[in-house]
Amino acid sequence: MSSLAGTKEASRDLSRRSAESEWLDAADASPEELAHVLRDLARFNGAMLGHWPVIDWLRRATRDAPKEKALTLVDVGCGYGDLLRAIRRWARKRGLTIRLIGLDLSCETIRIAQTVTDGADEIDYCVMDVFDFAPPVPIDFVVSSLVTHHMSDDLIAKFSALDGGDSAQRLADLRPPTPPGALLFHHPDGKLTRLHPMVIHDGRISVARSLTRTEWLERIGEAGIARDAVRLRWFLFRFAIGRLR
Repeated sequence: MSSLAGTKEASRDLSRRSAESEWLDAADASPEELAHVLRDLARFNGAMLGHWPVIDWLRRATRDAPKEKALTLVDVGCGYGDLLRAIRRWARKRGLTIRLIGLDLSCETIRIAQTVTDGADEIDYCVMDVFDFAPPVPIDFVVSSLVTHHMSDDLIAKFSALDGGDSAQRLADLRPPTPPGALLFHHPDGKLTRLHPMVIHDGRISVARSLTRTEWLERIGEAGIARDAVRLRWFLFRFAIGRLR
C-alpha cells in the first residue's frame, strides 16, 4: 500500500469470497492518511444510511426498556466512532441512558476516534481484540458494522457465537453482488465521490470479501445458533443479522 497510484482492480467474481487483502488492513498508512481514510469511510457510510439498520434494531430492542434503566452497548471494530456517535444522538432523543464502548484493534484508529469525539458524548474507546475483552459491566448490546468482511469464515463463526451472556447482538455488513447505489465505490478514480483512493480500492474488495445470504446462514449454523433465533434482513447493499436473547 506504499503507493496509491494505479488503483488495483479487485476481482469481480462474486460467486465466492475473495481472499484479497485490503490496503487498510496493511496498517502502514501515516496517521494523517489514516485519519483521512476513516473520515471518508464514515462520510460514505453516512450517505448510504449505514447507521440506520443498527439504530432501527436498537429502537425495537429497547422498545420496552424502562427509561431509568442504564444499558451498556459495545461496538466491535468501532473505527472512526461514527456509529457510536450516531447511537449517542439517537439515545439522547429517546431519553435513554446507554454506556457506549468502542473496541478496535488499532491504537491509532482509537486515537483518531477519540480526537473527533466530543467529551460530552461519553464514549469509552479501547484498543482491544473482542475475544480478549473482559467487560467492566454486563453488556446489553453488541453491535458491529462493516467489520465481518475483514474476518475469515472461521472468525465470523466464532464472533457470531461470542457468548455475551444475556446480551443481544446485531451485525451489519456488505452483501454481493453490488447494487447500483454502491457503484460510487467503484468509480476508478473517485471523482464522483471525492473519496480517498484507499476507500475506492478497498470498497471494491470489501464487496468481493462479503458473504452471501447462504454463506451467512452457514456461518450462523457453524456458530451453533438456531436459524429461527436470528433475523437476517437486507437493506440497501448490506445484510443485517440480529438476535435477541
